[in-house]
Amino acid sequence: MYQMKIKAVIFFISIFVFSCSKNTYQKTLKNTDPAKKLELAQYYYNKKDYYRASTLFEQLQDAYSGTSTAEKVTYYSAYCNYGLQNNLLAGYQFKTYYENFPTGQWAEECLYMYSHCLFLESQVWYLDPTDTYKAIEAIKLFVSVYSNSKYIPECNIEMDKLRGKLAYKAYKNAKLYYLTREYKSAIVALQNVIKDFPEIQQKEELDYLTVKSYYLLFENSIDKKKEDRYNEAVLSFQQFKTEYPDSKYLPELKKLSYKSEVLINKHHLRNNISKEKEEQKS
Repeated sequence: MYQMKIKAVIFFISIFVFSCSKNTYQKTLKNTDPAKKLELAQYYYNKKDYYRASTLFEQLQDAYSGTSTAEKVTYYSAYCNYGLQNNLLAGYQFKTYYENFPTGQWAEECLYMYSHCLFLESQVWYLDPTDTYKAIEAIKLFVSVYSNSKYIPECNIEMDKLRGKLAYKAYKNAKLYYLTREYKSAIVALQNVIKDFPEIQQKEELDYLTVKSYYLLFENSIDKKKEDRYNEAVLSFQQFKTEYPDSKYLPELKKLSYKSEVLINKHHLRNNISKEKEEQKS
């Protein structure tokens, strides 16, 4: 019984405090004194009540425009939206801070947070990569301005993740050419992935698919192109063996190489027979 009374008292006290807080907030919204609004905005921000703090900081932007306090208002307003997970708006405000206060006390931090907010908005690999490209450019900008920043390790991690998304998307798209038997396009696309993303985890598989595409392109070529395409396939296979002497793909590629060698020998034999017949006719 005693515990129930204690809980009831605590409940009513909480309601009373909330009511007072709400009334204070509503009164402050209507108050024309920017100093009081700023004080309460900072209070709500410290309590992580970002919604109320954000509303007050927004009202203060015009009041403090052109003053030294504008820097603080912009900074905390950006962090309020960041706390509310409004990443695009927060990123815009962080960038605005940097552009308006390039020598301000939070300039470095805000330029990093701009890139970080864009990083958070980057979509998964199979969706539109526009935000991913924007985040990469923002990180490049930050690194070029603050090359010795304490945020560089975070930038490197985020850059790796962003490039990883683009690399995997390129890998899947290139592989699709192979799966749909567009071997000529597959060779170009697979090699471009490696060229653009030399650090990609699937590099060995990409090189394997390139070799296989060369051989399959040879097998499906018209007679006048077989010789050149066979030579390209052989060269590609030799390079693969040199780079991956213990590859799990080697047994399959060796069989494909042997099969192609048989086919090219038959091709040579047919050509020789044709030449002999032509000579006999002449």
